[in-house]
Amino acid sequence: MSSLEQQLARAVSELQVLERALEELQGSIAALRAALSEHERALELLEELKAQGSPSIILVPIGGGNMIQVEVKSVEEVYVSLGAGVVVRRPVDEAIDLMRRRMENLNSALRTREEALASYAQRADELRRLVEALYRRLSEAQQAGGEGKPASG
Repeated sequence: MSSLEQQLARAVSELQVLERALEELQGSIAALRAALSEHERALELLEELKAQGSPSIILVPIGGGNMIQVEVKSVEEVYVSLGAGVVVRRPVDEAIDLMRRRMENLNSALRTREEALASYAQRADELRRLVEALYRRLSEAQQAGGEGKPASG
């Protein structure tokens, strides 16, 4: 295998790894955005219920685009998920603060992944240009040497 073929193979291999990483990052970003959106809606609802006082009537989604009307008698305490199926009861202000902290963490993770995505995408573009240039050089070298067309990679 010639030096050009080796360079081309390495560049294609790195590009494939980067493309898989890009797909994973895009999935992670989508999941983080969904979680952030869910937290934003929950925070807005809690703040609105707290401001209205009790009792309040709200629509609660039950799945499949269906909702039921529910009377909220008290918003002094909120049941907060700690993860792994653990839920604890907390005062509404503490629950609101917890959601804001979680949203800050989600935003931080989102920014980190978006920066990585931009960096990886830039490197992938550079590699695509390199692969094209190496392929052209290899093709030219093989044609000049009378070897015919290069094998598809």
